[in-house]
Amino acid sequence: MRTIRYYEERGLIEPVGRTKGGFRLYEEEELRKLHLIRSLQVLDMPLAQVKAFFDERQRGRTGAEIAPALRSVLQEHLRVMEQRIAQYRAMQDSIRDTMEILTTCAQCPHEPGPSVCPSCPALVGRVMVPLHMQAVIEAAGRTEDATKTEGAPSERSARVSREEREHLTQEPSQEG
Repeated sequence: MRTIRYYEERGLIEPVGRTKGGFRLYEEEELRKLHLIRSLQVLDMPLAQVKAFFDERQRGRTGAEIAPALRSVLQEHLRVMEQRIAQYRAMQDSIRDTMEILTTCAQCPHEPGPSVCPSCPALVGRVMVPLHMQAVIEAAGRTEDATKTEGAPSERSARVSREEREHLTQEPSQEG
């Protein structure tokens, strides 16, 4: 399996030997470690952090020697997780708000787009337009005839929350 070879190359697991056919042999401890690695990866812990965690554990013999470094690795992972949770919560709010707005849209006789939607009663009283609704409006705006467009979207339709802007401009994670 390529993943297991990759983990071996990264120094996360180590075979005890090979069969005559070239298959790697692992001790029970390494198999438990492999299971733990996979579980941590499912929980979005980057492989570099998994390796740092194991490396720090190997450096010390007592809890006093290893706890500070392990705590630091876990603190960083917790920070990343909390950031992602906040992004998911902001996305949930955006989806819920957009679904609420779309209830009104279902009764609308107009073609959606930047020239029509900003004056919709479902959007007029809002401080900001949810990110997902922005996507609906902008996607519809691309299909509007250029001669019918009244210019750039209104200030109200262009407003998005700080969290939504951060989500849009954030670089995809290269960790892994």
